[in-house]
Amino acid sequence: MQKLYQINHFVEKHFPWFVLCSVCLGVLFPDVFSPLKSVVIVLFAFMTFDNSLGGGFRELASVILPPLPVLVTLLMLHVIMPLLVLGLGNLLFPDAPLFTIGLVLEFSIPTAVASLMWVGMSGGYTPLCLSILLLDTLLSPAVIPLTLKLLVGSVVEMDTAGMVSDLLIMVAIPALIGMTLYQITKGGVSRTLKPALAPFSKLTLLVIVIANSTGCASFLRNLNRTLVLVMAVVFLMCLFGFFAGYWAGKLFRQDFPTVETMCLNIGMRNNSAGAVLAMQYFPADVLFPVAFTPVFLQLTTSLVVKVMMATPAAKVWRAKQEAAGTKN
Repeated sequence: MQKLYQINHFVEKHFPWFVLCSVCLGVLFPDVFSPLKSVVIVLFAFMTFDNSLGGGFRELASVILPPLPVLVTLLMLHVIMPLLVLGLGNLLFPDAPLFTIGLVLEFSIPTAVASLMWVGMSGGYTPLCLSILLLDTLLSPAVIPLTLKLLVGSVVEMDTAGMVSDLLIMVAIPALIGMTLYQITKGGVSRTLKPALAPFSKLTLLVIVIANSTGCASFLRNLNRTLVLVMAVVFLMCLFGFFAGYWAGKLFRQDFPTVETMCLNIGMRNNSAGAVLAMQYFPADVLFPVAFTPVFLQLTTSLVVKVMMATPAAKVWRAKQEAAGTKN
């Protein structure tokens, strides 16, 4: 078990670079790694299950009340951001609506599983992050198809039933099983099974990133002005998500760990889930905005965390924590 802890710590510490290397492998060797696409749904289900072992229904309810941070986060994730990218897509890509669909899909998917890792490493409010992650995951089979239907349903025909089915298999059912096990064992699985599975879960995520990146290969090898603009929009909107999450928390006068958690939950998206849906149910152009995001997201997140930790609010919070620790 000690060896697994060491491996997990090493991967966690260098995770952005592992993600970047995985993206490069998928882009450089698409023919070698494209067969992985056939198993991504199963791999994703395992990853969701592992990350759902950290909390049960009681923990979910305790953080939802009071509901303000959760409600604001979900509103930003699934209303404000999708509407913004829809407007930008229609403005910038009037002759390429599939890229707009890709942008809307990218900003309709749930918050990232990896946000829990970043919140834990940076001293954010882990119970809030876990609750947002679990709730958003459970709602995704309804939220994603509904958002796409309302915003871009007139542009492309969607297999809504198939999409809901895959989302149930990938996220909702594994999450419910994980939460139920946590509840039955009174949190025991979070101390035993979850740490043992953690390095395998991260390895699974890297395999999924490689598989999804193969879909970007043809685009990145034939870059044109439109593709560069799509990349710029995705990058800037991801940055805006972090910025909006941070200032939404400040606006509603939340403490620093809550502000940090909202920032990371709104800024990070479950790109792997979006890429799986794009590959399964949409034309190839829709995949590009979703599959391109992992190229920069983890490195950007690490920089965002460093900037947040250098703010006056973070320094004041750390000083209070150190003072409280000294008294105890």
